[in-house]
Amino acid sequence: MVEGPGTTRNGLKASRLLNAKVNNVKTTYPTHNTWWTDRHLSQVLKIGKELFLIFSCSDNENDQGKDLALRLHFGMNGSLQVNKLTTPQPQNKEATLEITFESNILRTYQTTISTPIPASAPRAKFEKMSTHDVCSASFNLRHVLDQLQSPTLHCSQETVISDILLDQNILPGIGNIIKVEGLHEARIHPKRTLASLSEQELSYVIVCCKEYAMKWLNSGSAPPKYVYNHTICGSCAETSVTICRVGGTNRTTFWCVNCQVMDANSCSSKGKVIKEQSTNDSLPGEGMIRKICPTHGPSGIILRRCKKKGMNEQRIFYTCKTRGCNYFCWADSLFPNCKCGKRSVMRVSKTDKTGGQWFFYCAKSGSKANGCGYFQWAEKKYLHRYGHLLTPLL
Repeated sequence: MVEGPGTTRNGLKASRLLNAKVNNVKTTYPTHNTWWTDRHLSQVLKIGKELFLIFSCSDNENDQGKDLALRLHFGMNGSLQVNKLTTPQPQNKEATLEITFESNILRTYQTTISTPIPASAPRAKFEKMSTHDVCSASFNLRHVLDQLQSPTLHCSQETVISDILLDQNILPGIGNIIKVEGLHEARIHPKRTLASLSEQELSYVIVCCKEYAMKWLNSGSAPPKYVYNHTICGSCAETSVTICRVGGTNRTTFWCVNCQVMDANSCSSKGKVIKEQSTNDSLPGEGMIRKICPTHGPSGIILRRCKKKGMNEQRIFYTCKTRGCNYFCWADSLFPNCKCGKRSVMRVSKTDKTGGQWFFYCAKSGSKANGCGYFQWAEKKYLHRYGHLLTPLL
């Protein structure tokens, strides 16, 4: 997922080509090479999750004052690469944008590209929003708080903080992972409204989101996640992470019911990361010790779900994350049987009342046969054996 930190890093790559002359441009939309004649890459502007490449006007008298910009949005899996002209394009990848300069080539993949627009629009937006961008060196918390307290704010005081943090007109650059982990670090429930938060709480959660974003930016990969896509909270070490879609954005949100309560006065103090410990309610022969890849050891093991249609659909299994490793082992050997006599399937609830709770159901449910209707909430003894391998987005 390319959030603000990833877009910023892509912008730094593109900045290596500043002042370079454009020789050719290929995009996924119809283009005219006359647009790019004698142009140079003059600016790279990043605003939240948007990246703008700005090209200076050519010597053509008809183009004077008409600097052009391309807007790039990297979505879930987009990327940007700058290479020497002699570097071949990766196999099995089709570039959505390819700009050839005198000695380098810029390519983007799985990226949304705009048609050329006047450069005045992104320049004005950058001037207005750069102090709100959580990955910007000019970020100013006071500017954000003033906007949130302004009577002209386009969202209401009853808007939940989960939506506020994702609003790119308020805090550009924050995506779902940063939002979830920032709220957890600040011990703020994602359904609390803007009106319910004191300025101190609001400031703290914004700072937590910015710090998480900057760690991501500086390292190049997302920092450790305590609740996002987890079942066990990384702070209190309890199976207490819930999941459901929150607010008007309807984004899947994770939070710990122990660490992030609705009543601000009863919030627990910040917990420490506790290592997994064994319990007495483990299933026979199945404690916290999980399967081990015979080649790459326990650190390479991950859980996956079978997506293929057929008798094994939705079952979970152990495999190795190392590319080329063929290790495989079913992970549901101790699941209860449904009334059909078949091994049940385990999934996680995503409803408002029970989001984050795991349950067993008949593997045939939803098929033409409709199954036997078996349903049972999964006890902790079934979940504990997987530890942090068991993730809601499995």
